[in-house]
Amino acid sequence: MKHKWLLVILLSACVVSCSNDDDNNPAPAVDTDAPKTGTWRVTLFTDSGKDETSDFAGYSFSFDSDGTAAAAKGAANKSGTWSISSSSREFNLNFGAKTDANKPLGELTDDWDIISISATEIKLKDDNDDSDEFLTFTQN
Repeated sequence: MKHKWLLVILLSACVVSCSNDDDNNPAPAVDTDAPKTGTWRVTLFTDSGKDETSDFAGYSFSFDSDGTAAAAKGAANKSGTWSISSSSREFNLNFGAKTDANKPLGELTDDWDIISISATEIKLKDDNDDSDEFLTFTQN
């Protein structure tokens, strides 16, 4: 009988100590105004663990407050869109479809999980952990 009471007490303690309101995934550090300032360059892009940063050499990016994004390299310009989710957990970027004709900018089209956003750096990772994609913009 003592063992049953001991078991009941231990189980009760476990139930009381567990809580559903623990935040195991706190919101990242996000300065939501930072992307709207100045121009940016890609300083890291990995796809499936392969470093493809050099594909973006010479590109300059801007993110306007109206949700438009622009990529420029020399005389070539490409328009797109961007947004940060209301929870500040996702950076949504769209420069068109991921096709060979739209490389490399189409590779940036995704719903990126935000690692951090500061006045000088935007660090993102793909929302699909299996893709092993990371993207970092650094302000020029």
